[in-house]
Amino acid sequence: MTVRATSGPVRVLLLCAQGGDADAQLIGGIAGALQDVGGGDVRATVASLLRRDADTMRGLAVGVDIHESFEEFRGRSHVPDLDAEVARLVRDYPSVNWWEIAAGERSIIDASFLVGGLGQRMESRAYVEALIVNMVRYYESILSSVAFSAAMCPEADALISYVLYQVARRFGVRMLAISPNAWIREDGRPGFFLCRDEFLHSDRMEDAYRALRARALTAEETDRVTRFRRSVVDFDVKREYRATTNRSFVVPPTSPQLRNLIAYLRENAARDKNVEYFKIDVWEKAKANVRRSWRRLRTKGLLGDASLDFPERSVFYAMQYQPEQSTLVGGNFFANQIATIENIAKCLPFGYTLIVKEHPRGRGARPSWQYQHLAHYPNIQFSDADSKAILRRCAATVTIAGTIGLESIAMDKPVVVLGNVYYDFADVVYKARSWPELAQTLRRILVDREYEKNARRHELIDRFFLSYLMARVPAQLAKDSARTIAEAVCAELGVNLQPVPVAS
Repeated sequence: MTVRATSGPVRVLLLCAQGGDADAQLIGGIAGALQDVGGGDVRATVASLLRRDADTMRGLAVGVDIHESFEEFRGRSHVPDLDAEVARLVRDYPSVNWWEIAAGERSIIDASFLVGGLGQRMESRAYVEALIVNMVRYYESILSSVAFSAAMCPEADALISYVLYQVARRFGVRMLAISPNAWIREDGRPGFFLCRDEFLHSDRMEDAYRALRARALTAEETDRVTRFRRSVVDFDVKREYRATTNRSFVVPPTSPQLRNLIAYLRENAARDKNVEYFKIDVWEKAKANVRRSWRRLRTKGLLGDASLDFPERSVFYAMQYQPEQSTLVGGNFFANQIATIENIAKCLPFGYTLIVKEHPRGRGARPSWQYQHLAHYPNIQFSDADSKAILRRCAATVTIAGTIGLESIAMDKPVVVLGNVYYDFADVVYKARSWPELAQTLRRILVDREYEKNARRHELIDRFFLSYLMARVPAQLAKDSARTIAEAVCAELGVNLQPVPVAS
């Protein structure tokens, strides 16, 4: 973790990325709370995608610098030579693959291979290049004007935030991303952690893990970890999602906007796609809704049954819901899950079967031929049994960057991660970045029995979960928790907290 070493105030840039009152109120509340709890040691600046969100935060965060929005910047700034700017980005950001970043935006590129199941717009290369160039120039105009110590934004599930990670690195600005609410709770409490990158890696978590590896756990710590591991194993995502959002975990195949369709269409028509890049193509979306309803019926009999009638020598691959951050960012090069499943099947030791389970929320998104294509592989079998029951029977798990990896660790099952995810630093987690490497790794696990021969794995699992809990901030990501979030940020930056004023 970074220890504050500068004189003068710590300057923090916050991004309101998603748009809308709830996001503006949360980010504006955190910005104001940062200056309150940090006193004169912290100064906050807020950037936003839309002008209306900037205006909302001006009314909420008194004394906070509300920078012009991307919308305002885009309206006054013109790129005279797009080709020259594209060449500059290639030169000035040598470690960034901008087409990888572009493929993380679900509105315009179908990296998830849903083939019309989402209704993406068709856009030109020039449109995508101009969009990214303007976002980069927007952040460069902010970060070059003030020496920021850190930048805060949500996870990189939107292009406007994904680009910020890249520009912040070039300027040497530390990222403090806010992870999503952790669905798996400790003692019923929600929580989040602060992350250093778009893959949600946490410095606090990894520092805690290194320290814990060097000592024995206390009885209280062991009891805490045991309880939490049990909660991971017993975790019911459908129940928790309903309790947290008051919505069903399984989304309907038709649009969730049907109740407010007229207002939604009017709002969408007014959007400028050069700013609100997620503007929908109404005709493509309508066709996608019909496709998903038809596909759900067509694929119903292709996803296996709830029995556990599969070989014991099996490896589990739980398909991840798409499109979302975990595959588009955390596993960008593995986001085509059909190709990924094919390649995992090719990497299995002879005699093993790959058990595939479709995500409950993903049913209907894909055409039936994709499942039929996978089913013709002799060593691929679909199952619709409970994921925990499949895990118990399988010898190992392969995931791109899913929560199933966390559950596998809790159940003492070897897990291989293909992408980048916050738990991949743990010693018990295997990582494979190529298909030949995956084949070698699976052989070490399944044939050589390397994992089960590791006499330290149980203590390493306990230390990982304790480090997870030590990094976790017990609070809901909502405006009512703005002060708690600000206190966690100040602690991360080494800023002394101001005492809470006592009411007279």
